[in-house]
Amino acid sequence: MKTKLNLFKGRDRADLGGPYWLIFNTLVIFFFSQILAAFIVELILSIMHPHINVAGLLDNSSAGQFFYVILAEGLAVALVLLSLKNRRLPPRFIGLGRRPIWDDVFKALIGFTVFYGLLIVASLLVSVFLPNVNTNQQQDLGFNNITTTTDNLLAFAALVIVPPLGEEPLVRGYLFSGLRARLKFWPAAIVTSILFGIAHLEIGGGAPLLWAAGIDTFVLSLVLVYLRESTGALYAGILVHMLNNLVAFGVHFH
Repeated sequence: MKTKLNLFKGRDRADLGGPYWLIFNTLVIFFFSQILAAFIVELILSIMHPHINVAGLLDNSSAGQFFYVILAEGLAVALVLLSLKNRRLPPRFIGLGRRPIWDDVFKALIGFTVFYGLLIVASLLVSVFLPNVNTNQQQDLGFNNITTTTDNLLAFAALVIVPPLGEEPLVRGYLFSGLRARLKFWPAAIVTSILFGIAHLEIGGGAPLLWAAGIDTFVLSLVLVYLRESTGALYAGILVHMLNNLVAFGVHFH
């Protein structure tokens, strides 16, 4: 595969660290940002509403959910940039080295079409070879109490716009770029996509694993890492990610 990622040579290779370290550090950034964001938002809600159950309030507060997502994704990006700074690597190393161009939009539209074609094929294969896997599960997206236009706007921003802006720099930017420095394209792509899919299974809590979300995000990630590889940037992937979230938002809420 021809590539536009020309950073994976010489000093950059040594500065990134090994694949196990990159995977570990990505998981630390992900969980730390999620936990710290939840703690901060719940602390603020507990101060504002001292006599109400905070966990229930967060689940049913569109504003609380919105600020939680903003804070979690913002922390993840900040930690990624801090990691790069500590290793003396520029943002271009994770695909943020140039401005978006119209070609990114064109390739995103192609990528989005390819993604849904691959998703149809994957769903058919699962239904044939793994008939016991439930692919009709509904993912808990939060925002369980949408009653106003403001609630809809907050949910749209928090579920469609913000997550790709945080997840792409972390997953296709930091993780994939780091793995790609040491591995060939397909091993780096598969590892990245498996981890991204596992993160959406919603492990824990006693509920069944969300295989539908895991399969969807695994296939999505394969398309996103290819766009990262072929364009040398994250912008096309961010747009595809947003379009996928837009479809999911429309199906789930409307």
